[in-house]
Amino acid sequence: MRLSLLCLCVLPSCVHLFTTRVDYTASAPAPSVGGSTFRAEFIPKGAESGLALSVGVIGGATVSEIGPYQVRLHAFGQSGDQRTFRVTSFVLTSPGNFIAPMEPRGFEGRAEFKPTQTTGRSRASLLLGPWFRLDEYRDRELLIEAGIEITRRSGVTRGSLRIPLKQTKTSRRDSHFLLNELWQDIRGEEDPVIEAMPPAPESAE
Repeated sequence: MRLSLLCLCVLPSCVHLFTTRVDYTASAPAPSVGGSTFRAEFIPKGAESGLALSVGVIGGATVSEIGPYQVRLHAFGQSGDQRTFRVTSFVLTSPGNFIAPMEPRGFEGRAEFKPTQTTGRSRASLLLGPWFRLDEYRDRELLIEAGIEITRRSGVTRGSLRIPLKQTKTSRRDSHFLLNELWQDIRGEEDPVIEAMPPAPESAE
């Protein structure tokens, strides 16, 4: 018991976790096919961690979410017009660095348009299969080129997308008090589960 109390006394009382999210956002207006506007969402599937200390901080760690990434395409239409959409071709390019065409099995299936919280607006989202491994420092700009087929009330419309993207970074700090964490472990309490896939956005802005 004395040893346990001694360990608690010498442990740092607060740890600061600094998280940097590396994301890719469109750098041009959303392209349109068949009356629908499109945007791409990059979902990080992994994290890289390290140790960071600064003045006034007893202990701390950093986490940088850098991928690999899974891509999800969102189409925004008008209620009662668009029914479904599918991808017929998909190529991801990092200008001057690589060209990565996706095999058809990576974008199989159709996404169904469903109502959103905005009156008169509908949305369809398609999660693509493969994960893309990107270099945070090399791949600062990306380009998506995709063939799209949309089933509408009036028939089928086909077209192509060209979505340029630019790397963005957001940071946040979370503080954790170790004595509270230890007490939760002793009592068998766990942190809430964090969903791996964020909810799809409701607008194309």
